[in-house]
Amino acid sequence: MENSEQDECIILECNIDDMNPEIYNYVMDKLFEKKALDVYRTPVQMKKDRLGVILSVLCREENTEEIKEVIFTETTSLGIRESKVMRNKLKRELSKVDTIYGKVTIKKAYYKGKIIKWKAEYDECRVLADKNNVPIRKIYEEISRRVISDNIPK
Repeated sequence: MENSEQDECIILECNIDDMNPEIYNYVMDKLFEKKALDVYRTPVQMKKDRLGVILSVLCREENTEEIKEVIFTETTSLGIRESKVMRNKLKRELSKVDTIYGKVTIKKAYYKGKIIKWKAEYDECRVLADKNNVPIRKIYEEISRRVISDNIPK
């Protein structure tokens, strides 16, 4: 099994220092609707000593125009930087884990053919915590027990 997969992506970035911070969550949701692969903000010190952010969006080339439209129409940005990048990512697999609280999807990541990390889907854990009236950490603890016991060599 190969260690990782590689693909070409685009990073779109812009500096923002004059936008109401409440708007960022809305913009991030819109960017994900337009198939952004990742969206993140980096705090920066800008000219005239203003606090600002760099809004960064990782996407596939075929989605850049729609994503640029969101940035231009939903933020105060006047310009966008665009860069091609190569992305290396671990092989991944989605599977379901049965717990005493219900089923949860987990994402397993492989390196050199072995599972090296896994992560439960947060939204599903949250629903199960609410449905079962238990703290979300109990859901994660139960998932950990199941994943570890399922992956111990027999």
